[in-house]
Amino acid sequence: MADIELSEHHRRLKTVFERELDAPLKRWDLLAEKFYHRQMVAQEHWIQAGEVCNELCFILDGLLRVYYIDGDGNEVNQHFYQANEVIAPISAIISDEPCQYYIQALEPAKLMLADYNQLYEHGSDNPEWLRLEIKMLQRVFVKNARHEARLLLGNAEQRYKWFCKEYPELLERLPQYHIASFLGITPVSLSRLRKKAEVK
Repeated sequence: MADIELSEHHRRLKTVFERELDAPLKRWDLLAEKFYHRQMVAQEHWIQAGEVCNELCFILDGLLRVYYIDGDGNEVNQHFYQANEVIAPISAIISDEPCQYYIQALEPAKLMLADYNQLYEHGSDNPEWLRLEIKMLQRVFVKNARHEARLLLGNAEQRYKWFCKEYPELLERLPQYHIASFLGITPVSLSRLRKKAEVK
């Protein structure tokens, strides 16, 4: 049963990767064998700050958050990742340093994990995987850049409207304090913005 389930996870991985690439992935078996399946319970951490992690993660199901602990001991949400998204501590991997943030499952999650360095080596003679890797990392970069731009350029109301438009499915899945932290505002301010939006 485990082998059947695992192969199903790999089939889904292949489907999403080929859709992202808009082309078939050649030598899929060599790539698939580098990924293994992991299940996480809600509130479990995949990565803790200070740990060394060289893995790339593809989310089959669930919701993960990336967050920091600031100087006052507060959790500050940097981003949220959902099913069919890729996440990896790329800066820590490239610099060969411990990760500076936490990655936690907010819901029960199913992940496919692989050693990033092994995938990188695989890409050295596999142009399709190299193209796919670049596209996935570009997507992560753009996602983070948009969030940073909103925090820097938008006021609280503009940030909230952006979140509602960009991540409508997360409005009900996330506790309000997580959304407030992500938007750089207090839960009280978020509550006011929600009431104001409802009146309109």
